[in-house]
Amino acid sequence: MSDFKTNNNDMRLKPYRKDFTYSYSCGVFPTIELLTSCPDDVIKLIITEKGLSNSGVQKLITIAEQKGIPYTVDSKTAERLYPKENSYAIGAFNKYTCSLCPDKNHIVLVNPSDKGNLGTIIRTLTAFGIEDIAIISPAADIYDPKVIRASMGAVFKIRFQMFDSFDAYRKFLQDTVERSYFPFMLNGQPLETAKKPQSGVFSLIFGNEASGLDDSFLSIGTPVRIMHLDTVDSLNLTIAAAIGIYNFTQGDF
Repeated sequence: MSDFKTNNNDMRLKPYRKDFTYSYSCGVFPTIELLTSCPDDVIKLIITEKGLSNSGVQKLITIAEQKGIPYTVDSKTAERLYPKENSYAIGAFNKYTCSLCPDKNHIVLVNPSDKGNLGTIIRTLTAFGIEDIAIISPAADIYDPKVIRASMGAVFKIRFQMFDSFDAYRKFLQDTVERSYFPFMLNGQPLETAKKPQSGVFSLIFGNEASGLDDSFLSIGTPVRIMHLDTVDSLNLTIAAAIGIYNFTQGDF
């Protein structure tokens, strides 16, 4: 049974849990992205009284009215749903599924555990024209409001798909277009010596924040390393992903 009936907008919304069939975008800009990109999945727009003087909130109201999305001014509910930050607007939406496009470039995250990192990487890949992300479980919940907030709503612009293993991801791509794999590893070859594929598409693969990718990925594609001084052991996952994404989409190597 669904924990929220979409035809009853007066039903009491609850603070987010992973097992819910719905989630929230918290903040004006992420909610604008939700209403603009996924209007059919929106359950309700909740606005705070303080937010009524905000130009972004006024834009949200205009979008909601144009698209027939119900909205309400309810500061108490907004504070109950997302108490840690002062959000002028919250969008409640039904969770939805989508599938990767097999003939596009992919970012692959293997067991990402930090919600802020996941959201930030989604925002970064969108900024550089990549629209598909594969997430290998176990992983942070992509529907969590913290992920959506960190992505600034970019999650609503991409295709994402969860897989139980990297092998399952490879199997999903069987008999599709030519694809080059680039695992980012401490014992890979220097990134600047790697050759960007001249044909086909690529998958950039990043490991868990704490453990990275295991040695099994040394036999997959072309393992690469972002070279840096030995003053640090490794780069933060979001920084490594940003450097990799930039090099493969904008760089000339």
